[in-house]
Amino acid sequence: MTSLKRGIKVRSVVGTMMWLGLSIGILLMIGWCIAKMNLPLSRLPTQGYLDTTGGKDYLTMSHLVAAALRTTTRLFIGMGYSILFSLIFGILAARYRSARYVILPIVNLLESVPLLGFLTFTTAWFMGLFPNNVLGVEAVAIFGVFTAQAWNIMLALYQSLRVTPEDLMTVAKQFGCNSWQRFWRLEFLYATPSILWNIVISQSAAWFALVACEQATIVVPKNETLVLPGIGSYIQIALDTANFGAVINAVIALVICVLLVNVFIFQPLIKGTAHYKYGTSTDSQLPQQSQVYDLMVMAKVPLLVKRLHRHIRYWWLYGAPKQWQKLGFSRIIQILKKYTVYWRIAWWLVIAVGLYRLGVLLIKYLDWINLSVLFKWTFLTTSRVLIAVLLSALIFIPLAVWVASNARRLKLIQPVGQVLGSIPADIYIPIVALMITLTGTTQHWWVIPLIMTGTQ
Repeated sequence: MTSLKRGIKVRSVVGTMMWLGLSIGILLMIGWCIAKMNLPLSRLPTQGYLDTTGGKDYLTMSHLVAAALRTTTRLFIGMGYSILFSLIFGILAARYRSARYVILPIVNLLESVPLLGFLTFTTAWFMGLFPNNVLGVEAVAIFGVFTAQAWNIMLALYQSLRVTPEDLMTVAKQFGCNSWQRFWRLEFLYATPSILWNIVISQSAAWFALVACEQATIVVPKNETLVLPGIGSYIQIALDTANFGAVINAVIALVICVLLVNVFIFQPLIKGTAHYKYGTSTDSQLPQQSQVYDLMVMAKVPLLVKRLHRHIRYWWLYGAPKQWQKLGFSRIIQILKKYTVYWRIAWWLVIAVGLYRLGVLLIKYLDWINLSVLFKWTFLTTSRVLIAVLLSALIFIPLAVWVASNARRLKLIQPVGQVLGSIPADIYIPIVALMITLTGTTQHWWVIPLIMTGTQ
């Protein structure tokens, strides 16, 4: 018993130290990166300077560590905006039919737009939003993370809210929960495992998009081309200077970042939310394993933190609705509900006018384009994407079924797939170029393997 108690005490101390280390480490990382983000544009390295020096001063280990920290911070910030977007529009789509008929098609459309399509019209807007500040360039990279995650997370929340079991809803009503409490104490918790898994699955696309955004250079007045520090730009500069040792170091740093985020953030969260899963059958698979979670659970959280959490939770569930009623918003909503038909007509009129204006702008734009060339290029692009999707489905769907059929196999292979999916396509370009040289073929259809790096 003495050795058992000693072991429990040691694990408790280790868990407490892990809580403190993670909390302090994340706060320091975010604070340092935000300070680096809020600087004049003149502090960013220029492409001309890097070309002159051959990137030697930039391709150092200290710069690589700083780049990895900034890339990871951008990922967390983009993830936060994705969750906020999902909560707003996922709830609107699930609650209101009129909003659903507009939100879901728009999200499905935006989900199919490539990252480059977003960057063509958002880069100038973000740069104008933060003039002469690094925050404008940072916002472009963070928006890349948003576009890779937001649609999947929102659709996962929407689907979960739509299929929340009626018996659970009935129980919540019998306990007297209002709509606010019912959402946070039942519907959101029911949707949490699905949301979390979609975040994990979207991580590969998020890392991919983030590295691609960091690789994009920004041209500002005075014909200066700026480079945003990050793993993506580090890889791009290493490729431009043919420094393949630096490329390997950058890929290793990216893999380490992905693994650390997975081990210290997502695995504990997945295991911690496992008891939110609702089902009537016994799950034969092994539960998600996480040594970090096991240690953190045994940590002795200070009493002050527990009390603070209890007060915040109580105010959020009970105090916030009371403040809502005191301010009279509930009465305003009841009055507005009497004119639901008129609001619905106004809503559809706004949508109709917006579609009309969009159609006019599209027709004016297409007047300047050779439609025959446009149709030909559209056919070629669509053909390549369809072939890439079909090949990926034929290869990776059976592989995914084989991996998911065994919990131990899933535990080992899922992080590997996440890491491989986060490696940008630029890493594979030298291999494709070598294959083109060896086979003597054109590059047109060799784009398909590069597309598969994003569809896998």
